[in-house]
Parts: sequence; structure tokens; C-alpha cells
Amino acid sequence: MEWKFRKEFQVMPGVKLQYGKNGIKTEFKVNHIQENQAFQAEKLKHQLFKPYAAANEIKSAAVGTLTSDSLKDLKMLLLAADTAFEETNSRLIDRNAKLTNTTRKLRMLETTIFRFLFKKKIQKYHDTSALLQEEITELQEQLTLSTVSLEIDCDDIYFELYNNINKAFELLTYSKKKWDFTSSKRNNMVADRTAASQSVTRSEISISYSSLPIIKSTESALCFHNMNGGDLYFYPGFLIVYESKVRFDLINYSDLLVECREQQFIESENVPDDAQVVDHTWHKVNKDGSRDKRFSDNYQIPVALYGKLKMTTKGGLNEVYCFSNVEYTQLFTKALSDYISSLATANALLKAFK
Repeated sequence: MEWKFRKEFQVMPGVKLQYGKNGIKTEFKVNHIQENQAFQAEKLKHQLFKPYAAANEIKSAAVGTLTSDSLKDLKMLLLAADTAFEETNSRLIDRNAKLTNTTRKLRMLETTIFRFLFKKKIQKYHDTSALLQEEITELQEQLTLSTVSLEIDCDDIYFELYNNINKAFELLTYSKKKWDFTSSKRNNMVADRTAASQSVTRSEISISYSSLPIIKSTESALCFHNMNGGDLYFYPGFLIVYESKVRFDLINYSDLLVECREQQFIESENVPDDAQVVDHTWHKVNKDGSRDKRFSDNYQIPVALYGKLKMTTKGGLNEVYCFSNVEYTQLFTKALSDYISSLATANALLKAFK
């Protein structure tokens, strides 16, 4: 295609990831997202005034270094699409402003009683306005083409497995409490007179169906907010770790390890309604776990059972979340693990028959 006004513009190519017959089509595009300002402010404060030693932090490697090798080319296409979109949008804003200014001047001359004196200037403004209109139409088309179209084909079995993830995620959103574990350190249980073997720093977060500025999709992403790093967005084809439209990583599910464990937690706050209290301990304890009677103000503390979800990759992803509803955590982990296992099996078969 030849362009009249911007000959250097390149249409973004399409990308196809194939998992079978039935397609899930996704378009990559730059648009705007409304951030949760309260969460972003809390996240910044957490990063500026870390309530723990750096050595004890549970955190992924820097965003920009986590992308799976198999998805690096796709990431480069997304970055190129973002640059093309921004340049085109900037030019479009400029041309719209010029058209508005030209139209205003033209109306002033055409409505004056001395317009016969300005026939040449009026014609010039008409010509300029027509050219600007033509260029704006072209820029609007280029803006639409500043995308990377991604088509994901999947067999019914993969569609069903991903649908299981969606159902499990919806249940997980109903968990009364959701936390991001951001640090963990071993306690000196004798010196501290505590029954807790570890001290954990946790921040309450939300999970939700969401969308990204770099993606326009028929499928909403499953979003886990992250207090000390990029948020996690689960799409059918891959996981995105996202900080901004120029700072993100794409992770192949075959590189992702997920693990769920029951976590006993000495709960100093209110125990959520959907959590089970499995035991009690004391604020100060003896070596055998019994109440230390030397402290007159010693009080009993419930031990709650939560679900802990850990997600890691060899490339540096390291995130730990905790949910008050153990069953929902286990169901989500099971659904995600089944999906990952199926894709890994398919990839292994493809390699074997190449």
C-alpha cells in the first residue's frame, strides 16, 4: 500500500500461535487504561519505605528481563507497534489542531463584508483544509493499522482447559482476603518467644478481570496485582508481567511453574469468614509451644489455614500470593497446572515429530 502523506509508515505484521482448530483472536493495540490510583499510591509507598530487609524480599527479577525466548520476537513487534501508534497519534492530534485553526480563519473571512477582498486567501484556506482532511483520513487508517494482530488457534480440549481456569479464577475472586507476600525471614523462635517459624510481610491486593493498554482482546485477562513488581496478566496464549506499555515481559506457559500449599498463619488480625481456624497459640510461648506465664498480658492468637500460590520461572519470575479460601486456591492451581501440562505435552510431541 502506498501512502500520500507519510510514505515511510509500515503496517504491523500479523502473528499466529496455533494450538488447534478453534480460533481465539486477539489484537494487540495501544489504548488507555485507568489505574487504581489508591493501589498505585500504596504500591509506591511500599517500594519507597520497604518494611523489611532487601535480603528477605520475595520478588521477581526486573521487568524487561523475564521474557521467554520463544516470545522475544513478539515482544519486539509489540514495542514497534507502540512506537508507531504514538508517532501516528501525535501527528493526528497536530493535523486536527491545524484543521480547526484553518477552519476558524476560513469562517472569519467568509463571513466578513469585505470577503471579496480576500478571494485568493479564502481559496488557499479551502485547499489547505481539503488537504488536511485527506491527511487526517489517512492517519486514522494508519492508526488502525498500528497494531500486531495475534490469532490463537486452539482445539476444543485447550479451550475447555482454559475455560476451567476462567471458572476457577472467578471463584478465587470471591476469596474474602487476598495477599501478596513480599518478604519472608526465619524467626529465632526461642529468643522471640514465638510459635511462628517465619515472619512474613504481606499486602492486601485485588485480583480481577482486566485489560491492558497494549492489547485489545475478546478475552479479558486474569489480573493479579503485584505490590513489589509488575502485575500478572493471564491470557490464553501467554502470561504478561506488566509495568507500563514499554516495560513488560511475555512468558510462555511451558516456562511457568505453579505450586499450591496449605499455609498455617498465626493471624493477628481478624480471621476472614471463609478461612478455617485450625489451632490457637499464644503471643509469647515456651519452647514446647505452651503459654509463657511470665507475661501477664499474654493473649491467645488463632492459627488460620490459608491457600498459598507460588509462581516461578527459571527466567526470574518469583511471586507468592495467599488467599483466605484454601479450596478456591487449590482449584485455580489445579486448572492452571492442567492447562500448562497439556501445552507442555503438545510442545514435546511437536518436537519429537519434527
